[in-house]
Amino acid sequence: MTSIDGHQDAAEPIDGLRRVVATISSGQFDLEPQDLHAVSRLSGGSESLVHEHLSSLDAQGRFALIERLRQLGADFGGYDFTVVFAAMASDDDVSVRTVAVTGLGQCETAGATQSLLDVAKSIEEDHGVRREAVSALGEVAMRVELGWAASEGADGVVEALRTIAEDEMEDEEIRASALSAVAVASETWVAALIEEAFDSDAAALHLGAVEAMGRSADESWLPVLEGSLVAEDEDERLAAVQAIGEIGSEEGTPMLLELFDDPTASEEVVRGAVAALGEIGSEEALEELEQLRTHPAATVRETAQAALDSASWQDDFDDLGAGRASDPWRE
Repeated sequence: MTSIDGHQDAAEPIDGLRRVVATISSGQFDLEPQDLHAVSRLSGGSESLVHEHLSSLDAQGRFALIERLRQLGADFGGYDFTVVFAAMASDDDVSVRTVAVTGLGQCETAGATQSLLDVAKSIEEDHGVRREAVSALGEVAMRVELGWAASEGADGVVEALRTIAEDEMEDEEIRASALSAVAVASETWVAALIEEAFDSDAAALHLGAVEAMGRSADESWLPVLEGSLVAEDEDERLAAVQAIGEIGSEEGTPMLLELFDDPTASEEVVRGAVAALGEIGSEEALEELEQLRTHPAATVRETAQAALDSASWQDDFDDLGAGRASDPWRE
């Protein structure tokens, strides 16, 4: 069938893929919705056809195509590019594989989950690509925990992440990523795994444990995180700030507020604390954010405003500020 512009109708998935490739090849990025819907209907087992059609593009072109599909898949519902992403997860170019794995992390399908597991378990794969797959599996694990992944073929994801996190022969950064990813699981062994990693001499595992504390959303880690807020390592301090925000407990608010009087806290740590207060969203936290809108540092003021705007619930900030100094940062 032919449309009025002379092009073959893109109702068939392969026709849609061919036209998408041709558009990217010509340097354009405005892909037709009917072509995108056609590509999203590619069936499992079509991976070899995807490779065949994308082989006409160089690595830069393949990256551009996959990245464009990833962006569209994230921005709009109704598209499922699992088959294309899964096919390009075995591309010759590492950057193409990386963005393909990122795309798979957005696809809530059994095929995407299986592809991510295959990449995560492949010891021959590039470490960066594997870490991306492990992180994406953490989002699957989160959906499992929330009961949203029943149709994703997610059985075994948590156990696979645990296996990677516990494997002493595995790359330490990948183990740390797996630990952070699996921390969302409400399993009895998770806390012990985090504690063991925190006590490790390996910097990557120690940092991964701090990140895992936040992912676990377990308030019992707050005393440990309070210690990490004054650690010598900047990355650990930043991770602790973020973790406190992820836990979201009001008990974390005083810990974060101390950072504003800490001369050793970098601007990045302070900005992180501002954002974490927004995640906590308690009355005290929101009151402090309102006051931080007059902070001398523009980046802190901007972060405070952004945190207020994105808070899960808002109150009347004028009332919250009643009785306080109008500008506590001025002398």
